[in-house]
Amino acid sequence: MTLSVLIVEDEMLLAMDLEDILVEAGYGVVGNAVDMHQAIAMCERQADQIDIAIMDVHLARGTSGVETAKVLRQRWDIPSLFVSGNIDEKMQALALKWQPAGFVGKPFSQREVLKALAAVSTSAA
Repeated sequence: MTLSVLIVEDEMLLAMDLEDILVEAGYGVVGNAVDMHQAIAMCERQADQIDIAIMDVHLARGTSGVETAKVLRQRWDIPSLFVSGNIDEKMQALALKWQPAGFVGKPFSQREVLKALAAVSTSAA
């Protein structure tokens, strides 16, 4: 199963890097959002096309990736893979309530991101 991914990352270069990694590996990228509001708006239009969100913890305009992941999971049952430089025990404990697909620290490697997504693909198949 090829996953369709929503990237929720406020650093443009990182979002572009993630998109390149995903597309090269054969994943579909539905779009990029820089904050919670954009991510929710994209899901309202395309939730049926999104299998997973790659989520940073700190997003633009002071919004939270954990809160965004909560809304995506509750409203559309879309899991999040957290890719962030701000993964600590407190954040993980909050995020675990919303059944994330996993956690990858920044700076990330292509291998780490693809391994985490492959685990999601395998469990969804």
